Amino acid sequence: MKKQSRVLALSVLFLFVLVLACKKDENEEMIDIITSKAWKFGLTDLNTHTNPSGNNAYYAVLECEKDDTFTFKADGTVVRVFGAKKCDDDTGTSKTLNYSFNKETKELVIDGVKYTVVEENKSQFKYVLVTTATSGASNRIYLLQ
Repeated sequence: MKKQSRVLALSVLFLFVLVLACKKDENEEMIDIITSKAWKFGLTDLNTHTNPSGNNAYYAVLECEKDDTFTFKADGTVVRVFGAKKCDDDTGTSKTLNYSFNKETKELVIDGVKYTVVEENKSQFKYVLVTTATSGASNRIYLLQ
């Protein structure tokens, strides 16, 4: 009986350690997530449950933007590399912008424009721009995947 109690206690301890190890990945710092890879505009929302309430519309990705990549760097810059499909003949190969992120308020500022981050993980980075219209406020949702 005493041996079974020890096995049960060790099993519970192992399960507890396993759960804590998994939580660490989920709680990665946002900066680690967005600097982990080159992102592209997402065309399908992988998690609609994180959308804000209200009037939502996804950013309509143009055909010429689908092959663009975004690389966020730890120094507060993001480099947009324009793919082979160009929206404008005058477009260069890349553009560097400044960004900042306030962890407490979830405010992301890219080139002076303020967004609210509603989801950040290795599969999807979702941020929202609140716009005002004659019919009230609406949310433009941007997806990077």
